[in-house]
Amino acid sequence: MQRFAVHPLSKYRRAPPAFTEPRELLSFSYDNKRTQHMDNRELKYYHPPTLDPPPSLFHNFSQQIRRDPSVNEHIDGLLTALLSLPSHPASDFVMYRGMLTRLFVTPYCLRDAWSMNATRIGQTIYIEDHVTDETIAQRGGSSEMHEKLMYSGYRFETLCVVPETPATDEMLQQRLDAVVDTHCEYCSVFETQLGSHRIVSGAEVDCIDGPKPDHHPSRQYRELKTAHILDTPRKRESFDRFKLLKFWAQSFIAGIPQVTVGYRDADGVLRQVEDIRTQDMPRRVRGQPRMWDPNVCLNFADQVLSYIKTHMRMEGPETQYRITYDPQTQEIGIVSIDPSEPSFLTPDFLASLGNKNK
Repeated sequence: MQRFAVHPLSKYRRAPPAFTEPRELLSFSYDNKRTQHMDNRELKYYHPPTLDPPPSLFHNFSQQIRRDPSVNEHIDGLLTALLSLPSHPASDFVMYRGMLTRLFVTPYCLRDAWSMNATRIGQTIYIEDHVTDETIAQRGGSSEMHEKLMYSGYRFETLCVVPETPATDEMLQQRLDAVVDTHCEYCSVFETQLGSHRIVSGAEVDCIDGPKPDHHPSRQYRELKTAHILDTPRKRESFDRFKLLKFWAQSFIAGIPQVTVGYRDADGVLRQVEDIRTQDMPRRVRGQPRMWDPNVCLNFADQVLSYIKTHMRMEGPETQYRITYDPQTQEIGIVSIDPSEPSFLTPDFLASLGNKNK
């Protein structure tokens, strides 16, 4: 099968395809037992963290309650959410935001291999992460320090949110010593369009600025991120080149306008907090050498989605494909998976598609 070459990037440096502002279809929550609820119970409200005194992002590390990294949830939660709608929204692709983010950033993250599973039912292509033993090991952390750095992101989220608004002094005090539980999660399910590709996606949302409005709630959502303090030109360049790219792609895809970044020192102490508007991120790197161009990201993702459509012609749950990016060749390829592999679509979801077609 013909492979899709990433290079040359010059072919993507042109006006981008239209991207429709994401529109939320519904939202859901996972509680501390990882039970899914079709409501907003795990939606948290943003309240800036205190830096007086500066808190440790490693605090309570040993007490955290971690979700089992070996459990593969596939896209079950997203499919269950779609089942709660009166009808399935018309779409060309259904996937979590993380998969679309990969397509956006691949032109500038050429060393990062990835692999996804896909299946076509009718005109819709469903995509999930291909979870391997290596993926599970990465989720668990390669060393104690790596685990602490992963934990620091969750800890920062805890220090930035409250369960209700307006915040009380008691809430602000309690979050300083709160135990991190990675089972809990709030997700937004939305539809958007990139060029001719209609996409339904789901994304974890960290928090919201104030009460959730009935219309365009994503305009009030906020992403929370962490990074090492940018105390050298090299660290600043690396942050702008790689982390800021991923922050932009994740937020842009989901229509989230604001990212709050917590900067920690080598000991994990939170030293600085910065608010960055998503729309300002491309301007921040524009004209600098070795930086990224959002037009390249949009054009590249648009063409890869077209490539996937073209080469995934066979449909039905028994036909599955694997889409991979190989850093050695810097090419994307699609191959058929052994038909004995079970479908990653849930039986309930497949049954609903069958009923819809009757």
